[in-house]
Amino acid sequence: MGQTLFPSHQAWAELTTLALAGGGNRCWWQAGAISRLLEAGRLLPQQWVGTSAGAAIAAACLTTGPEVALAACLKLYAGTTRIFAWQGLRRGRIEFAHQTIYPAWLDAFFNDATFGQLRGCGASLQVAVTRPSRVLGLGISVALGTLAYIVDKKVRHSIHPGLPRLFGLRQEFIDITRCEFASDAHRVLLAAAAPPPIMPAVQLSDGYAFDGGYTDNAPIPSQSPAQRAGTLVMLTRHYPDRPSLFRFRERLYWQPSRPIPVSTWDCTERATVDAAFRLGRVDAASLFSKAHR
Repeated sequence: MGQTLFPSHQAWAELTTLALAGGGNRCWWQAGAISRLLEAGRLLPQQWVGTSAGAAIAAACLTTGPEVALAACLKLYAGTTRIFAWQGLRRGRIEFAHQTIYPAWLDAFFNDATFGQLRGCGASLQVAVTRPSRVLGLGISVALGTLAYIVDKKVRHSIHPGLPRLFGLRQEFIDITRCEFASDAHRVLLAAAAPPPIMPAVQLSDGYAFDGGYTDNAPIPSQSPAQRAGTLVMLTRHYPDRPSLFRFRERLYWQPSRPIPVSTWDCTERATVDAAFRLGRVDAASLFSKAHR
């Protein structure tokens, strides 16, 4: 499945797994690209993987559609003027707007009414969360995970970092289509996008879980060679030394054509999430155009 063949119906049909990397607002690039793919009649793979906002975008695509999720995001951001509430410190609390906006955004498209749609769509959605080191505990695990993230991003430029696992952080995959209740699946999606202290770690069954990107921002469970060959990973970081489509460890990776024009964590009226969405649509259309030259 070469790069020029990927946008064709035949090549898209060969994909069995779609993995969506995390990246906060950068994940709107994924939403825009997928919306364009759907318009072009591309069939969606039956196996989805995601973490952080990428997992939420996947859930939106499998339920209401990415446009509904975008409209909900724009509405919530329009009513927000600041990210951090300084007055919370007077009460001994760290208050970020994300702590109320993100759950409300999820509620807009992922709820009791749409959960049945997710469970009945025939697809699986594995959501990656990070579990703290059993030895170091939650606080130190978050601190070391943050340090490892910075080193991998700024120094090593790793697509799949290895440092967090050296500190004992563990990545766990939870298939939310197998959850009994929408509230359980909702809680997993919250945990997958919870980077302390911006959002607190979430209690899941036997312990705390937090943002899956602390372990690997583009998470993929263990795969056979055939499964790797049928996997498309949609990144949200731009790697200038790589083309838009490239093979890595037998998988196919798709990255934005340029740095996505949006702040990762801005959740105010100034956030340019619609620009990120449009870039995704433009990049998807560009692939279609190249395939038919």
